[in-house]
Amino acid sequence: MSADLLARISALEGAIAEFLPAALERRRNGFEPCDRLMAKVRAKAEIDRDVACMSVAEVAPINMVGEVDDAMATAVCDQLDAARLCPGIEVFIDSEGGDFDAAVRIYRAIRWHPATRKRARLGRRCMSAAVLISAACDHRVASANTEFLMHLTADQPDHRDRWTLYKHIEAARRLRMTDSLYLNVVADASGADLAELAIEAAKDEPQSLQWCLENGLINEIEEAPK
Repeated sequence: MSADLLARISALEGAIAEFLPAALERRRNGFEPCDRLMAKVRAKAEIDRDVACMSVAEVAPINMVGEVDDAMATAVCDQLDAARLCPGIEVFIDSEGGDFDAAVRIYRAIRWHPATRKRARLGRRCMSAAVLISAACDHRVASANTEFLMHLTADQPDHRDRWTLYKHIEAARRLRMTDSLYLNVVADASGADLAELAIEAAKDEPQSLQWCLENGLINEIEEAPK
């Protein structure tokens, strides 16, 4: 094989390398509040709780049911704001997922809530973007019939648009970045190996609750009622 051909092959491999399967880089997610700022948020909530002229629930229920979109993010953020003085929150999640940016909004709102006890209770579905939201809670409890699905992000070109090569490349880069953010958040919450999470997510099929339990994605499975 000639040196010229080898050079051409090498150049081609370099051009497409970022779109080939490769190990993601392990990094702390950028949505997490730093300890110093979180301590200030909690200190303020404790002061406000002491002077509040009303009783404060020990654990506030936060409901997240349906598609993850801007409307849900606003509704959940409103619930969290109303429960800003509660020392504990329990987030009920029953969702097939939805918009990644809306899920990030909810994740950040939960992480920035001053509660020291954050529990997620999973209903019939915890899928896609909902998995990211569940990772915001410190303790995650699945029901015996919860369907759990962690997968890679996807996009669907609008048939009315012209998708040139450059548009496809930009979409691929965006999906790669979103996958990295998503899986690193899950790795932070679960303690699971990032590479193993990426392999599992690429299967695009539900994970068993036992696998989720063994890898820290959930911490407990409730027994089915008799």
